[in-house]
Amino acid sequence: MDIKREGENEQANPAGGEMTPRSDSGTPQTSLKGTDDTAGTRKYSGLSTLEEDDFINTNVILQSRVEEDARGYFHWDIDNWTQLPDRVISKTFSVGGYDWDILLFPRGNQAAEKVSLYLEAKPREVVDGWHVCATFGLAMSNTEDPSTFKHSLTHHRFTAEEADWGFTQFAELRDVMAAPDSESRPLLERGQVRISAFLRVVKDPLGVLWHNFHNYSSRKHTGYVGLRNQGATCYMNSLLQSLYFTTEFRNAVYQIPTENDDPKKSVALALQRVFYNLQGSDDPVDTTELTKSFGWDSLESFMQHDVQEFNRVLQDNLETKMKGTVVDGAVARLFEGKMKSYIRCVDVEYESSRVENYYDISLNVKGCATLRDSFANYCEVETLDGENKYQAEGFGLQAARKGVIFESFPPVLQLQLKRFEYDFQRDAMVKINDRHEFPPTIDLGDFLSEDADRSQPWTYVLHGVLVHSGDLHSGHYFGLLRPTIEDVWYRFDDDRVVPVTPGEVFEEYYGGDLAVPGARGRPAVKRFTNAYMLVYIREALRDDVLGGEAPVPAHLLRRVQEDRAEEERRQREREELATTVPVKVVSDAQFSRHQAFDLSYFDQRQPADNALFVERMPRDMPLRAFIAHYAARTGQAPDSFRLWIMVGRVNKTVRCEAPLVGATMDLTLAQVLENRMPRWTELRLYCEPRTATSPADFLENKPSSRLSMVHAKFFDTALYQMRGVGSLYVQADQHVRDIIPELRALARLSPQTPITLYEEVKPALVEEMNTALTFQSAEIQSGDIICFQITDADALRVPAFFDEVQHRISVRFVPRTPRADEEYGSTGSTPEPAPLVLTASSKTPYDQVAQWLAERVDMHDPLKLRFYTVSPTGQPRQAVRRTPTAALADMLPNAMFIQPALNSEGLQEFTVMYERLEVDIVQIESMRSIRVTYVGRTMRDETVLDVLVPKAGSVKALMEATYAKVDQLLRAQRGADVQPLSLRYYEVGCHRITNILTGDELMSSICTTGLTEIVAELCTSDMLPTSAIDTDSSRHVEVFHFYRGLTHAHSLPFMFAILPNEVWSDTWERLQRKLGMSEMELKNLGVVCGPQGVLHLRQCRVIQGSVSDRTESPVVDQTRASNTPPMDADTEANASVMSDNSMNGVESDTLCLWDLLQQMKNDVTDVIPEVGIADILALHHVDRSSRHRNLHHERAIRILN
Repeated sequence: MDIKREGENEQANPAGGEMTPRSDSGTPQTSLKGTDDTAGTRKYSGLSTLEEDDFINTNVILQSRVEEDARGYFHWDIDNWTQLPDRVISKTFSVGGYDWDILLFPRGNQAAEKVSLYLEAKPREVVDGWHVCATFGLAMSNTEDPSTFKHSLTHHRFTAEEADWGFTQFAELRDVMAAPDSESRPLLERGQVRISAFLRVVKDPLGVLWHNFHNYSSRKHTGYVGLRNQGATCYMNSLLQSLYFTTEFRNAVYQIPTENDDPKKSVALALQRVFYNLQGSDDPVDTTELTKSFGWDSLESFMQHDVQEFNRVLQDNLETKMKGTVVDGAVARLFEGKMKSYIRCVDVEYESSRVENYYDISLNVKGCATLRDSFANYCEVETLDGENKYQAEGFGLQAARKGVIFESFPPVLQLQLKRFEYDFQRDAMVKINDRHEFPPTIDLGDFLSEDADRSQPWTYVLHGVLVHSGDLHSGHYFGLLRPTIEDVWYRFDDDRVVPVTPGEVFEEYYGGDLAVPGARGRPAVKRFTNAYMLVYIREALRDDVLGGEAPVPAHLLRRVQEDRAEEERRQREREELATTVPVKVVSDAQFSRHQAFDLSYFDQRQPADNALFVERMPRDMPLRAFIAHYAARTGQAPDSFRLWIMVGRVNKTVRCEAPLVGATMDLTLAQVLENRMPRWTELRLYCEPRTATSPADFLENKPSSRLSMVHAKFFDTALYQMRGVGSLYVQADQHVRDIIPELRALARLSPQTPITLYEEVKPALVEEMNTALTFQSAEIQSGDIICFQITDADALRVPAFFDEVQHRISVRFVPRTPRADEEYGSTGSTPEPAPLVLTASSKTPYDQVAQWLAERVDMHDPLKLRFYTVSPTGQPRQAVRRTPTAALADMLPNAMFIQPALNSEGLQEFTVMYERLEVDIVQIESMRSIRVTYVGRTMRDETVLDVLVPKAGSVKALMEATYAKVDQLLRAQRGADVQPLSLRYYEVGCHRITNILTGDELMSSICTTGLTEIVAELCTSDMLPTSAIDTDSSRHVEVFHFYRGLTHAHSLPFMFAILPNEVWSDTWERLQRKLGMSEMELKNLGVVCGPQGVLHLRQCRVIQGSVSDRTESPVVDQTRASNTPPMDADTEANASVMSDNSMNGVESDTLCLWDLLQQMKNDVTDVIPEVGIADILALHHVDRSSRHRNLHHERAIRILN
């Protein structure tokens, strides 16, 4: 029996709506006659527990939208309270087709001095998955005065797992036995009390009312499955479910040719696999493969991106993949509509318009009560009159109307509700939680142009609602979707799918104020869970969009089946891991060839040519059976050896502890491991061979406590080799010197050979032994290792050998091919040698490594070799400095960033790059490396140069060295036909020009921080009209890129010439050539101008495009949708600021940038230029087409395919 505490059923209810709040004290709602109306206690004047219907109507209150199915009550009179056992069950009573009883614990259920009461449900016919939902109250009253009572209320979903529910602390026992005051009677009087149950069984039409979702199967209950959340991918999951249930889109995705694609790199193939798994899997579908195909790392899966931006980029990627296939244009046919931006004169027949395509529409929520209001706001007409008249070509200034009208809507209409906006009063982004109603169907014909095709009605039916729950900085997304044309809705909340009612869809997520019962006089509480994106489908095309299933591609079925077979194999391996244990045995054969510490390595460091015996054995295999198995595998007799258990000591060594003989032979392998090393996952053993000197009870008994087995190693200084020579037994009171003859014999040395003994204490400590001590005084025990060598003052000693072995690594030296722009790099055509491998200690000095490498690459001067550390991707990172203490270890990457592999000898393997130099590194280290970005004819023509110049001196040396490099670069590209160059140099910091260089500056004054760089720009005459060449009539402005605000600059700025009397259309044409951007990028480019030093867009003039001076949410992009005409200024939150500065009333063939800047210069007197440039021209990238220069703006989504 499961006994629950009161209040434990206060859980999320996807179908039942908002729950009635508990009392302020958090305790069950109770009442007792005569008490005050305080928190957790209520007074019901004249109410009695015997007035059952009134009691139920007054106290047993149902939650909103929960309907009663049946009601009932039961009274249980108790006459002998003091004689009751610890647990009592009432008689059974029936309500709503179920049997019920009351469980009473008169002395508390695991709660001393308490009274515990519970209600238990019992189905009359037990079926799998039975449940019943009920709201109930349990009361205790005086048998003679039923108006004196105490009661508690709750609700619960009764199931086979939770068949009883109630109150562990229903009442204090002393409160039941004593009256609260002199005028009242106690509940328990003369051992008598009445316990009553008041029960309302409620309907559960969806089957999930008050469900705790333990062991819940979405496929079983709904027929659908969810998507796993990787950390913050709920926004993606809700959108993918919406796209999946758009059957025509799913069929198009299936038909994309992906037979030869890699699912980790192909977005189309990864999406196909997600869709297929959503069709057939019984478990939630993983999306890791899909996010990896986007090029995301694990961190980006924990970062929330914008749903709208993610949808656009995903569709762009799929459209590219569909080109030239049978589904070419499928995305556009489903999601693309057309809209027209126009300016129409009032008094003359003139209209300027442009038709653009869109894939989604961003609609205002603030100030719009309904979806139709939002469309009306979007298509609202603005009147241009007075000083804001429109300059109509051929008609002069005219009053006009400006607006947007739709030419067509797509079959699947995706609407983004602008829940996030900039609040000027708070100077911050805020979430708009205002009520915004959306209908189940909407007729959009009123928002179409007069010449739109009206052969079929433009009625749209709601298909899905994407909901955001939370605030600006954090939140959660889920989807409410109608998978078919039937009016049946489901909530897709990551890996869980539950049915919901249409009423919940159309009321719960409008937003607005939350109705709280009993909250009269309190401030209204805003719902923070509301609709963020709506998906409508055109009713006339709904059967085509949602009907018909395309066959799953055969190659996809084959791949999925292979993956499932592989997963089954892994599952079998995991099951095998749970029932087996790895057993590793080291014998004298491996010990004799082991060159390092201990008897052997037990990991990947063990060389392949000296492998141990390693097998996975059943955990329940007896040790005796394993010995027979090991003997058979190694070709030995079972009585020719015995096994020792090896343990890990606190000094980080692995040594023999005791032989496994006698009764131990009957233990299982798991028991042997758990008895000695329970934290280890593998059993490590040593095989001791039986010799002629072994005792007769070798296999039956352990050695005496005074006898220890020690291992011996001999270091051959002539061969520079350590080898194990065997083991021997020593007595505790025996002197160390007594075993010297035996050690000589094991190493096959002459009897007079002097030897020195050492003890392997721990990996970093090898000590010389005092041979005059006894083994007990020397603290020698079984498993210890004694090393010895021939005494020679000039020879390498054992501790030094072990130090070298401990730091021994394998290093591959590979040549680094220098770039043509790098200074002092050897650019000859001599082929570079193959990689060279050095096995040495990481403490080897730098000069010794350089000398070793120079001898092998035919370099006479090792100082003309420069070494580079290598990144995990195999790219050179930084040059290694040569210092007096530099060693081979300084050439290796940081251990925090790389996990080195092991070679066949078990050594860590690293890669170091080297480079041949024309001059030695001593001279180079007196120079300074400056990174210069060379910009050619267009801004796309960028080359990064590393220029070495003396640290002392002027910038003129840098200019001359850069000129030589650029000339060399161009000659390599174009041959000898290179005209003399004219370069302009300036310093750039934070993507703005900070200083125009003349050459007289000191080198110490430039690039003083890591945020600055030098730009060398090619001055080209073809960017100017012929009339302006070789004249002084032009002046230069700074052109830079920004995103959302002038302080958010990015990419390289540059200098641009403007001319007097040149109209903007001609200036724009020159600027386009200089930028070298594509038509799509130029289409999404806004341009503003102003005097140098301005910080805010309100101080600038908008020449063209959409520009906004505001800070956006890091999660939600609030720039207007891509369908916003670039010709308009931003008409959203910043419209009031920008309207006075926009150029809407001037045509591009009359606007002169020279005159405009001169006028602004006269108007603005409080801006002081920081550099020698008078004006700026700023380029605003209004959406994802912006040119990122190795930057990610506002978590911009990147899909690498």
